[in-house]
Amino acid sequence: MDQLLRKLFLSGLGIFALTQEKIEELVEELAKKGEISWGEKEDFLGEIIKRGKEQKAEVERKIGDKVEEMLSRVNIASKDDIERLEKKIDELGKKRKT
Repeated sequence: MDQLLRKLFLSGLGIFALTQEKIEELVEELAKKGEISWGEKEDFLGEIIKRGKEQKAEVERKIGDKVEEMLSRVNIASKDDIERLEKKIDELGKKRKT
């Protein structure tokens, strides 16, 4: 089964982009063709979905890291920077009124 999983990932299917319905159809087809046993079907399906979610999380993390890196390069204020400045402006406004 591990070899079959590797084949799926190496074939460029992009498991994380597939819907669960499509994954279930794929696993059903593999079971019909005898590439996996009917008993392995649920475990195999769960493993594919788990690995797909892991890949998706990794891609999202990498994209987030890259976006943060790019934003820091162009010197754009972060949400924290803006909130800190808003707080400072409020404090200065209160001091001015007194």
